Amino acid sequence: MDDNALQEQGEALFEYGSNSDENHVLRRARLKKEAMASGVGLPPGSKDSCDDGLDLAGAGQQKELPQCRLNWLRATPVLQATLAEMVGKTLELPWKAAQILSCASAARLFYELPEFQQEVVEAMKGELIVSMFKIPDKKLNLVATLVTALLSSYRLQLKAANITGDFLRHFYDLASKVIEGFSACGDGPYDLVARWLHLPERSLPCEVAFRTMISYIVGQCVAPPLAVVPSLELEGMTQDGAHGSNAPPVAECEAPPAALLDKLAYEIIREEQRLKRSQVDFKGPLFSTLLCHLLYALAVIVPLHPRVAANSPTVRGAAFAQLMKVQNMVANSVQPPALYDPADGSRAKLFLYIRATACIRSALQVITASWPAADFGPRFSIGEEGGKDFIQYCTKHINQVYNNKTALTRVLGTPWERLMLSQGPTLTIAELLLNICSTDANLKEMSRLGGEQALHSLGRYGESAQIRQQATMLLTKLA
Repeated sequence: MDDNALQEQGEALFEYGSNSDENHVLRRARLKKEAMASGVGLPPGSKDSCDDGLDLAGAGQQKELPQCRLNWLRATPVLQATLAEMVGKTLELPWKAAQILSCASAARLFYELPEFQQEVVEAMKGELIVSMFKIPDKKLNLVATLVTALLSSYRLQLKAANITGDFLRHFYDLASKVIEGFSACGDGPYDLVARWLHLPERSLPCEVAFRTMISYIVGQCVAPPLAVVPSLELEGMTQDGAHGSNAPPVAECEAPPAALLDKLAYEIIREEQRLKRSQVDFKGPLFSTLLCHLLYALAVIVPLHPRVAANSPTVRGAAFAQLMKVQNMVANSVQPPALYDPADGSRAKLFLYIRATACIRSALQVITASWPAADFGPRFSIGEEGGKDFIQYCTKHINQVYNNKTALTRVLGTPWERLMLSQGPTLTIAELLLNICSTDANLKEMSRLGGEQALHSLGRYGESAQIRQQATMLLTKLA
């Protein structure tokens, strides 16, 4: 159909030249929308079609979300390849709207269209995505972060097209460039990340999602995925098989500074307080996706700075908050429906179990990676920096865990309660506390901090006979 036929049918045509001014184009679109809203220029009997599903008056209420049909695209590989080429070309344009559209489309279509995935890893340039981090525009930063989060987390499916050498090389090269570029942005390693995290509330677009992706990418920079060939190996298994033998990491980034530990821990505590404030009659979510990713980033950074983490009250507080949360839920018999997030819909139970397990495991990783590595043992003195806080945390945790009610819950509790108890680091903390109290000086100091009741609980309800015997010996020695 030629242009004249389209014009006769009333369809407007507009061609954008290579030297079009972005401001003029946006102004034309705004004026056209205002004209349509006022009914000027609409054909007789037509309806106003300018409603995009959002409350333009600023009320923040969203109507029914628009839906996109993709089956016709999945059945047309040529169109998928064309879209991938368009995304790559659009990304190269020095136009903010075009770059936002390119990254947003790439992030959505990458996991929806198989043929698009094959072509876009070659069409998109990692250097251009990294350059968007350096532009002082939060919307550009957001879409660049979205693409980086996708590329750093995507696990390729096992199919013939995904195991070819060219595709794997292009995919991992693109992932390497964006991950390494993300960590190096700013005046030093992770400087841009620190500046983003220090921004006040409501300073970032889609703030919760933005901070969630930032935290996750930090974790992927510190512990990048391996450049493995897709296989049938299960997630979490060691990469010792034929497909993952000596597989190198996708990227090699510099270690983050120790100061980032306290900032992440502060964000964890702030998110924890926000979740508690949002509860109504003790009902509401206590675990969120943002909390999971913040704890994940903290857990992978702690092994790089174990002594700093062990001596930081903020880091200890962030880790122990998750463990105390478990014990409070068990002590108060809080059941899963009371912790569901209404936004999760029918998948609320599944997401609750995933988030709760991830948060507790990450908190446990923070503890086990910092305290033993920082010589929290017989050589540790309670009088050192953070020593008294550490002992108070340990004794409070043990008193809550080792009691008659908890022992009964381990046997007769609901699946949720047994899961929560099985995820906790009670055995690790108990062994660590007994190891610290093996010296006379630490034992006397702990008795002044209320540790005698903790030893009594261990002597009566400890998991093994060895722990009960050791706790009883220390009680006798203390008497």
